Amino acid sequence: MAERNVKEAVLQLDLNYREARPAPPQGHTRLELFSQLYVGKPASLTCQDSAAGGQRGFLGCIRSLRMNGVTLDLEERAKVTPGVKPGCQGHCTSYGMYCRNGGKCVEKYNGYSCDCTATAYDGPFCTKDVGGFFEAGTLVRYNFLSETAAANQDTRFVAQPSTPQEVNLTREEVAFSFSTSNTPAILLYVSSKTQDYLALVLRQNGTLQVRYNLGGLKEPFTIDVDQRNLANGQPHTINMSRSNRTITIQLDHYPPVSYSLPEASDTQLNMVKTLFLGKVFGYNRGHYLA
Repeated sequence: MAERNVKEAVLQLDLNYREARPAPPQGHTRLELFSQLYVGKPASLTCQDSAAGGQRGFLGCIRSLRMNGVTLDLEERAKVTPGVKPGCQGHCTSYGMYCRNGGKCVEKYNGYSCDCTATAYDGPFCTKDVGGFFEAGTLVRYNFLSETAAANQDTRFVAQPSTPQEVNLTREEVAFSFSTSNTPAILLYVSSKTQDYLALVLRQNGTLQVRYNLGGLKEPFTIDVDQRNLANGQPHTINMSRSNRTITIQLDHYPPVSYSLPEASDTQLNMVKTLFLGKVFGYNRGHYLA
């Protein structure tokens, strides 16, 4: 990394070497450049000139080039430049193996990081287990409204601290992984102070169904996501998002599929109250698993 400002010039190599030199008291502070930017060698410098001056030109790989905060697309230029090919192996080629448990290696300017979003793990290398094993009849509950913080002292669930604010949603994003062999089951249920709710359930045959009850319809809007049995003991991943009437669902590695709420349906999930995982406390189980 090379940087120059009115006070100093800095040169940094990896994370180990850094040298800074103060700007001279006399001289220009503004660098005026009028030619094009050349990467590798200037077009006006021939191969003979390079050899005569002890320079053979650059042979290797350049990646993540930024000038004044702007990332330059070297790959696109490489496609139309003779002798230059697209592609440059980055940090993930050497270190991606350290992202464990299905974590995705993400290239950074001077390193890499592990994206653990689609896993049941957290931490720098996706090794910290943040999932939970649910025994029969247990649940986890997250409260969103302060009045629900008055906990029901049922030891079969965990109540998390509430957020004292009223939440009305026109968009949601939900992503999680699960594995089970038992059906029917409630994977996730979002309740409200009204009759609105969002539910992700496994039906008796193991297929996934999404239910939205936002008002305006006589019955909840249901989406039968797939005909495959997901209660096969194998891990599965769900990524779901909604923006107003558009619902997008991705199951495992399959392409995302979009659905639309009917025109008669409301689009706002009003006064969100509680998120349940595992089952719905205080509600009739058969009503939501029918």
